[in-house]
Amino acid sequence: MSEVVNARFPEDLMRKLDLFVLRGRHKSRSEALRSLVERFFMEHPELFITDRLRRLLKGGPRLSDGELEKIGEKLFYKPVAELVAEGRGR
Repeated sequence: MSEVVNARFPEDLMRKLDLFVLRGRHKSRSEALRSLVERFFMEHPELFITDRLRRLLKGGPRLSDGELEKIGEKLFYKPVAELVAEGRGR
């Protein structure tokens, strides 16, 4: 199910959005905005951490950067720096 959202944008942002659409990556303003919002949310999962999980993480052990690297590699089967670079589109 989809929901319609009305929003106001300054002219300069609308010109940029129109250029984005004209470059052919998206068929419409709506599709372009949806894509941008989805990408933003994917890049910022911390925005969706629940209060319960936030309290749990706050009370957890403090890990060094090296320990976090090891855990990340075990979870994702690749170096954390590589994952971050992929997330940033590099």
